[in-house]
Amino acid sequence: MERLEWILSTLEQMLNTKQKRHIAGGVLVSAALLFRGLGVTVVTLKDETHELEEF
Repeated sequence: MERLEWILSTLEQMLNTKQKRHIAGGVLVSAALLFRGLGVTVVTLKDETHELEEF
């Protein structure tokens, strides 16, 4: 529990201004979109692999 409090305290100190929170939010959204794109790519590649094995 102390570790969680320490992490939250550190985040609060790092993101103490509106501009820093805005930048951090943008980075998180970008990372989420990147991993979504990677997931879609993996799913589509798996579908193509199964289609090629059938022939």
